[in-house]
Amino acid sequence: MSANHNVSSLPSIGEPFEQAPPAQRPNRRPRLWPALFILGMLALFLILTISPSINNQTRFGFMMGGPFLGLLLFAIWLWCFSRLPWQARLLILPLTALGAVAAALVMHSSMGVPLWIYGVPLALAAITYGLYRRQQATWRGMVGSAVGLASVVWALLPFGRLEGFTGDYAPELRWRWAASTEGRRSSAAAPQPTAGNQDHPTLAAGPTDWPRFRGPALDSRVTWKTGVTNWTQAPPRELWRNSLGPAWSSWACVAGRLFTQEQQGEHEVVCCLDAATGRLIWQTQIDGRFSDVVAGPGPRSTPTFDDGRLFTLGARAMLLAHDAATGAELWRHDLMQELDAQLPVWGFSGSPIVMGEAVIVYAGGKGDHGLCAWNKQTGEPLWSRAQQGMNFSTAQPVTIDGVEQVLFAAPEGLESLDPATGQLLWSHKPTGWHVPGKCQPQQIAPNSVVVPLGDGVGLARLDVTLAEGNWQVSERWSSKALKPSFNDFVFHAGFLYGFDQNILACISAEDGTKRWKNGRFGFGQLLLLEADDRLIVTSEGGDLILLETNPDRLVELGRVTASPEKTWNHSIVAGQTLYFRNGAEMVAYQLAPAATAVATATGEDSPAAPATPAGTSPETSSPPE
Repeated sequence: MSANHNVSSLPSIGEPFEQAPPAQRPNRRPRLWPALFILGMLALFLILTISPSINNQTRFGFMMGGPFLGLLLFAIWLWCFSRLPWQARLLILPLTALGAVAAALVMHSSMGVPLWIYGVPLALAAITYGLYRRQQATWRGMVGSAVGLASVVWALLPFGRLEGFTGDYAPELRWRWAASTEGRRSSAAAPQPTAGNQDHPTLAAGPTDWPRFRGPALDSRVTWKTGVTNWTQAPPRELWRNSLGPAWSSWACVAGRLFTQEQQGEHEVVCCLDAATGRLIWQTQIDGRFSDVVAGPGPRSTPTFDDGRLFTLGARAMLLAHDAATGAELWRHDLMQELDAQLPVWGFSGSPIVMGEAVIVYAGGKGDHGLCAWNKQTGEPLWSRAQQGMNFSTAQPVTIDGVEQVLFAAPEGLESLDPATGQLLWSHKPTGWHVPGKCQPQQIAPNSVVVPLGDGVGLARLDVTLAEGNWQVSERWSSKALKPSFNDFVFHAGFLYGFDQNILACISAEDGTKRWKNGRFGFGQLLLLEADDRLIVTSEGGDLILLETNPDRLVELGRVTASPEKTWNHSIVAGQTLYFRNGAEMVAYQLAPAATAVATATGEDSPAAPATPAGTSPETSSPPE
């Protein structure tokens, strides 16, 4: 053995043997960029959801389908490509889901959709941020950080309440314990309908009454003078105001009485009010409640008055006929039970229309029970035509070449039917036709109608003639310059005015070209004061705006705020009074200065006593209870 061998380096007996430290495995950071890409995609979907230039059906698809696609891609990334420790991959999503379940058990019932469309993306963002913060921690640290931050998202949900969405699909979130607009009116002391009461004469519609949805011709047109000039100089005067339950119904107004529908708890209610005061005269109720995530609870359709009777359709397809004077029920049909009508996603929304002896309503039932008619006197079925699928529009009466007919937007195209028999007269599928129908076609000339192509799609003008017993239909133009959603349009002096989604627009009725697009009033509604050359916009935000009927530019002549609540209901005018409502309150306005209103109504040129609503007298006008 070599003397140079260093034996002193060996450990002595009893000393521990020092081993070299093992090679450290490099710490692999999580691969987070795919998660960031998925979150960016979800953010884009949310932006597209609130983009009104896209039609509502597509936006609703982004709103509901986006979180599903994002969650699926996130799970694939987490389990297969994240480079996380296997324990973290297996535990993060199940523990996060348990937090969502716990939140769902204690949150308000309306918050299920916000949990899905907002909670899921926010929770995924919280998980990603938690992993970023603890990317060099142990697997326990990663799981704790990711799940803990996601739990903060779930913990916020029980404090909110969803009361629907705006037309732009922006959520209406409120503090959970804030007072609700629903249920302010109590039905306990409401006058009940009385059958056979001889003290109530049969009601009859006058020349300035508003007997059904969108007025006498279903075109939102006020044909008589109201005396409206300029609201900046002479604003409308509020006559009365009262609370009202949720519904998207409009008004019928006949002989000094207002008719509408509302939701009161678990009951759908039809009510009759004194038009001069807003006081309740009678109301009827049926068991039933419908609510959807966007629009909230309540009926959707508008009562129709005809020959002393009032016809109503509930959101769950209960068709009722009442004595309009007393509220006594004359007959009823439960369309979902009798015709196997399928509940549409937004509820039954079309209003009953009376033509001759027929009450016409879309049921969408099985077999040939699509568009149906019943005898207005007895409620006996008259005819029905097969039409399937959802439809939210109302049958439209027109007279073309002297032939009375009813138009309806079927899946196969616009159909014209004989209102007495239901026989098909003609049909036409315009270019770009989409379903389901939401808005009304409108006759603008003796042989011409303008037809909505679908929700946020556009309009088409059809020329229709009867030659030698055959109907001929040609398409004059198709335009995307005015794309109504669920808000209708009006025609005046060769031009069409309406909402291009959430912006007011004017187009030429001759060729469909745009004249102007201006005025962000949300998804509102429109009234034409034809004899006054004025338009009244009911904005989505609850304002009433007076405009000129000007095809060259938008000219505003003043506005009033009727209500701060979301408003999709059509306002109406009866006599010289405008009646406004939404899902929370109702308001009556005298449109013109008192002297002007009375002079207009009576044909006099001199000042007179203050005007009152149509069909009433000064003695009956008093503040509401």
